Amino acid sequence: MAKTQDAQVSAPNNDPDAIAQRHQYILGASPRLPPLPEDQRSPSQQAVLDEISMVVVDGVRKPREDLDSLEILIRHSKLYCAHLEVSKIYLSDGELCVRDRELAILRIGWLSQAPFEWGSHVVIAKRNGVSAQEIEWIIEGSQASAWGERDAALLRAMEELHFDSMVSDPTWATLERSFSDKELIELLILAGQYKTVAYLQNSLRLRIPSHKQGLDAR
Repeated sequence: MAKTQDAQVSAPNNDPDAIAQRHQYILGASPRLPPLPEDQRSPSQQAVLDEISMVVVDGVRKPREDLDSLEILIRHSKLYCAHLEVSKIYLSDGELCVRDRELAILRIGWLSQAPFEWGSHVVIAKRNGVSAQEIEWIIEGSQASAWGERDAALLRAMEELHFDSMVSDPTWATLERSFSDKELIELLILAGQYKTVAYLQNSLRLRIPSHKQGLDAR
């Protein structure tokens, strides 16, 4: 635990100037790859785009709001589709309840300082019962005094994975009291999946939908 607690000192905070600087760094320039023009798409790429333009979130199928990003990502449509299959399990058919899933994703998104991921999942989390106050506690992390033991352990696991790529024995012991074996495996893969999402969105400088916020979402 000492390594994780020491690393937490450098964890990102809620300072508006720091958020503005991070937004400028990631979103202040154009995406690093352009959308694939329609006349350059193969039939399979167009078919993939048509399919992934709709998404199921919490059992509801609706159009995705990030079509411009999808038109970039279909440049490697086979790999991106494989990546999406994992996300689909978490968003519609996972063992973890929605609240646990969103607490974990938001902590990873904040630690990764990922504007697209954070802003999108604040909306999803609040739609599923996570309060605005809890969003503030997620930013503070597992050390926020208001968390119960279970929620604190879930957030601490995300922090330990982020900083040390390992869940500590004390955190694991606490998680085992509340989560099934399948949920524990899901939680570990979820951390990696949404860290990958943060890498992808940040490094390609994918655009946030115009009506959504980034790291300033609450």
